[in-house]
Amino acid sequence: MELRQFGPYRIEELIGRGGMGEVHRAFDTEHERTVALKVLAEDLAADRGYRERFRREAHAAARLSDPHVVPIHRYGEIDGRLFLDMRLVRGRDLATVLTEEGPLAPARAVSVVGQVARALDAAHAEGLVHRDVKPSNVLVCSTAGDPVDDDEFVYLVDFGIARSVVQGGGTTALTRTGSAVGSLEYMAPERFLEQPADARTDVYSLACVLFECLTGRRPFGTRDLAPLMWAHLNDTPPPVSSLRGGVPAALDEVVARGLAKDPADRWPSAGALAAAARRALPSSGTAARPAPAGPPSVPRPAVPPPATVGAPRSPLGPPLPPGGTGPAAPTLQARRPGGPRRARLPAVLLTVAALLAAGLVAVVLLAGRGGQAAADPPSRPTEGARHDDLLALVPADFDAADCRPAPSAGDGDVAAVDCGPSATEDGPRTARFFLYPDGRTADAVFSDDVTALGLPELANGARCPASQGYQDWTLEGAVKGQLACYVDEEDTAVLVWTETEDAVEAIVTIRDGGTAGLAALRQWWDDPALSTFGSA
Repeated sequence: MELRQFGPYRIEELIGRGGMGEVHRAFDTEHERTVALKVLAEDLAADRGYRERFRREAHAAARLSDPHVVPIHRYGEIDGRLFLDMRLVRGRDLATVLTEEGPLAPARAVSVVGQVARALDAAHAEGLVHRDVKPSNVLVCSTAGDPVDDDEFVYLVDFGIARSVVQGGGTTALTRTGSAVGSLEYMAPERFLEQPADARTDVYSLACVLFECLTGRRPFGTRDLAPLMWAHLNDTPPPVSSLRGGVPAALDEVVARGLAKDPADRWPSAGALAAAARRALPSSGTAARPAPAGPPSVPRPAVPPPATVGAPRSPLGPPLPPGGTGPAAPTLQARRPGGPRRARLPAVLLTVAALLAAGLVAVVLLAGRGGQAAADPPSRPTEGARHDDLLALVPADFDAADCRPAPSAGDGDVAAVDCGPSATEDGPRTARFFLYPDGRTADAVFSDDVTALGLPELANGARCPASQGYQDWTLEGAVKGQLACYVDEEDTAVLVWTETEDAVEAIVTIRDGGTAGLAALRQWWDDPALSTFGSA
């Protein structure tokens, strides 16, 4: 379908075309500006489930304030076609850069991936998983037109529509013609098994991108579906340093952990992968250039201090995205249940691999009637009801109507929500709350976390922020839960507490807050009218 006029948009030029739709340069006659207009395929708007999820995820993507995410001006439906109106960004996609220039210098590769990681951490904090991180979705720009200019700036695109697996039936990403075929080279193992995607799914894809940036090739060379799926599920790529001279051997482990088959074995966040990659670069000669803190045309805020080499990384999540105003509670994907970790290649993987080898891909992937995929399994039982239970407990300084479902921490939680900043100006700038089956589980998870962080137990009478660590907290002489406070390696003030009676845990932060931010968090928490669960 050739477009000349699309609602208020005057189509000027076709920029790109794919299985999901077309991207045009267009002029918005209402706002008198040139934009990038993505118009999705007609049949997608006819799918009610896809249409509703598109609106929900586009809304979440439009709220992202990270400078490495291309801003979405508006979205919706015109003449039966779904669309996204985005800022028009001039630059080359990373796939083109790699094709034209070959593999990147290690410092440049780490810088590019680090900027993508910032965008992903911001999205994950909003509960949004990209699901299609690949070089063609990374735009590389520079201020002077020089592709290797030190002010090179990177955007991650296609938020809001990247998810193409339809819950509750419909066509999967693996079967919709053209929609994800180019993405299979970067797809995490769990996605081939129709398992739920979370932040660690994007971490795997980002590690694939880093692998390609460093070596000029993808982790798995084949493009055929069956052997490619087998490789993602079972094979270990060669170390990146063995494929190209000049790549530091310390990057081998960074990439390998990002490509772990089991999500629990991967870096807990995109930011954690990027930070480890920066530390793996030599301290002189090829140090990574710092990632810009804003687009080249915008004055840059101060860059946070680099992570301290060897400092413990918090399993409670990555730092907040730049800006500090949008809700960006830390993701908790690194936290694991106390039980034994599941085997890296359980029987189901071997079964799938055998079926693939026999050429029965369609039987494995299209379990639903008529070639449609079965619905994704729920991430936890009675999720909707438990989510409502948790919303009813949100502290009074947060509006439950503003809270959004958050990814499961994978440590036994039955519900999780992000509630953004508190109503109190000097209170938390992010907040994530978790509900557990019982108080004992909540306190056990807390204990595992502080142990992993290496936080000391505070002596009686010690008080945060004068002392950083953890302790029981009491009310009228009775122990009500546990409390921890600390400043992480990126100067984010973090306060964590549990309430045993309600079986809940809270994590609130102030980015770049330092000890002053920790003091503000503690003062806020000391006011029960603001921080007590179940008082909303």
